Amino acid sequence: MGKRTVSLPSGDVEVDIVRSSRRTVALYVRPGGTLMIRAPWLVPVKTLIQFAEKKAGWIERQRERLKQVTPPGSPMTVTAGSMVPFMGRLLEVKITRGPVRRITCDDTSLLLTLPDDADDGEPAFMTDAWYLQEAKRYLPARTMELAIQHSGLLPRPGKVSVRKMKRRWGTCHSNGHIWLNRELMKKSTDLTDYVIIHELCHLVHHNHGREYYELLEKIMPDFRERRKRLLQ
Repeated sequence: MGKRTVSLPSGDVEVDIVRSSRRTVALYVRPGGTLMIRAPWLVPVKTLIQFAEKKAGWIERQRERLKQVTPPGSPMTVTAGSMVPFMGRLLEVKITRGPVRRITCDDTSLLLTLPDDADDGEPAFMTDAWYLQEAKRYLPARTMELAIQHSGLLPRPGKVSVRKMKRRWGTCHSNGHIWLNRELMKKSTDLTDYVIIHELCHLVHHNHGREYYELLEKIMPDFRERRKRLLQ
């Protein structure tokens, strides 16, 4: 992943370029207002920057919509057109009417299907439950994936569970049970990985001593930068 800047009418904006085996280029505006481009390995950086700059109008509109995002810790308000953060990108809430309650998402939208008699608080209730469902689907699997990826340095946790926590992103118990905060689903995946690696390192060192941080830095050399962004 590489950091660059994109020139917009309102000023320069930081952009992270994430390479993968995907075939298409995708541009996202993160909750903090910075940008992320997901792109195939062989697309030149110059081409990606030009692609983003051609989307300047769309980017500015998305950054303006960020003002509609509920601040962390505040009661969630979800209405048609509001924006909710999910794994490093913003999803626009769209509400349709139908007999069966349903919630789905794609790269840009969160689609809620509600009956005509649904009350005003139901979109927020459904979205809250959806975050928990997605967290339970993603976080334990990603934790095991990272533990296996670094199996020479880290053991596998005994169990990984998810819940909503007010003061911590994660915690590791001495019995090997790791708890992760559901709210991580509102963060980008690189920050989620930082929290997971942070807790996995506690399976080896149960404190924040020198050896703990040496292990953390060996696995994730940029952990300080990720930690700083997580706390912003």
